[in-house]
Amino acid sequence: MKIQVNISHIYSSPEHHYFTREKFDVGLAQTYEHKKVQLEEGKGIGGDRFEFSKYPLTFISDEVARDVCKKLDLPYKPSLFRRNFVISGINLNQLIGKQFVISGVGFEGLEYCAPCPWMNAVMQKGAYGLMRGRGGLRAKVIDAGTLITGTNTLITQGEFALVNPLETTKKPRIP
Repeated sequence: MKIQVNISHIYSSPEHHYFTREKFDVGLAQTYEHKKVQLEEGKGIGGDRFEFSKYPLTFISDEVARDVCKKLDLPYKPSLFRRNFVISGINLNQLIGKQFVISGVGFEGLEYCAPCPWMNAVMQKGAYGLMRGRGGLRAKVIDAGTLITGTNTLITQGEFALVNPLETTKKPRIP
């Protein structure tokens, strides 16, 4: 199945912004934006805090990020969500447990990327609740390559009915 998607932002950060901190204490970790990144099999973005972790990459839906900001009456700032890739055109929960390719880079959708309660401190109260069930996707690279921002083709094996990217999935998990 081929789906047109758009990667609007690619981010990395060398330090944790929330983990290891007191509840609702937000750190000052720098976030870097990239136009393209070279991805290696089994690793995250070079220099990112999750480069060598079990779940090295994260995606968030651009549609969800915009919806959360709109409902909270906040300016759109996707870097606040602390995900590596901001993508539109696909409900990310549909990629859990699937292998997919974007611009020649192979990925495996590992699991749902749940929002953390710190979102309420970073944005405002209500952000965490608005993201539940649509917080994003944890993934790993299975075929190395270069990923760039802009319009891309996402390829998966098998056909499935596309779901609105804004739709919430209760307890998203591997099918």
